[in-house]
Amino acid sequence: MGFAASLTLAGCSSEGGGLQTTESGRTRLVVDYNPTANNAQLSLAISRGLFQKHGIEIEQVPGSGASANSVALLLNGQVNLAVTEITAVPAAVGARFPVQIVNSLSADYRSPQGDAFSLVVPQDSPVRSFRDLAGRTVAVNGLKSLFDLTVTEAVRKEGGDPAAVRIIAVPFEDQLTALRQGRVDAISTIEPFAGQLLAGGFRSIGNPSTAALGPRSVAAVLMASRDFVQRNPDVMRRFTEAWAEATRYANDHPDEVRQTIASTTGAPAETVARLPLPWYVSGVDRRSAQLITKLMVDQGRLESEPALTDYTWAEAPDATDLTTPPRGLEISG
Repeated sequence: MGFAASLTLAGCSSEGGGLQTTESGRTRLVVDYNPTANNAQLSLAISRGLFQKHGIEIEQVPGSGASANSVALLLNGQVNLAVTEITAVPAAVGARFPVQIVNSLSADYRSPQGDAFSLVVPQDSPVRSFRDLAGRTVAVNGLKSLFDLTVTEAVRKEGGDPAAVRIIAVPFEDQLTALRQGRVDAISTIEPFAGQLLAGGFRSIGNPSTAALGPRSVAAVLMASRDFVQRNPDVMRRFTEAWAEATRYANDHPDEVRQTIASTTGAPAETVARLPLPWYVSGVDRRSAQLITKLMVDQGRLESEPALTDYTWAEAPDATDLTTPPRGLEISG
């Protein structure tokens, strides 16, 4: 089922949704999110009152992690913002659903401490490279997503046959069981799931995202409906200011980030203590957006590249956090 069909079944309409004001006079924004390390700065910023300083109160609504569902919720006005991986936005716009990237969440990287994304296999697996995935089954969080996009591109770049890789959808939290039971040969995952597996004797063959896109690319973003953004420019500007402050705080307080990851994801604190932390980003990384959209066209997911202004908020500042890594994070390249 294609993106448009999935969204149509969700019964969405492009009404944009209204805003609520709390008893304290703050603007309430409802955010659809899937708790992972990559968006822990949202929960941390809420606990620290950073959004309240800007007259905003955030209500977090745990979602399914399915991009089409999140787009439907935005266009129905049930949520105001949604955490998503970046391919969801040009895919939705290509299917004529008006959503936009309004901010970044985190950047990918290579690090001697571990990577933001990992392709994990059993310790005794014969798979030693992305090229070896031909003829194998790989689990990703969602089909037609960043995860299968980067896995197949990483295979292609190593001279393998992307068409020979069998990709299936398995939610992050279920991938560990699928790998242990031998239902899949490999999984493409993120933290804290990768760290739990690597601590349990599995191994990573590399980072498919950096292999496909290069380091310091933004893969996780916040999106909103175009109508909501146009109707509420002042709110969006205040949110952007708060998000920049939240990002700086998270990158400067790794211990608090680890505590937040453990509490929001349920991962054991001792495992989280060993994880490489996300590199949190604010603003829009337009270079990454264009690179990923071009790759979607190359792989036949889009007929043509939409204009950058069709799927990114024009007033959003450029991402400026991509030169200085967070405190305590070692970066390779």
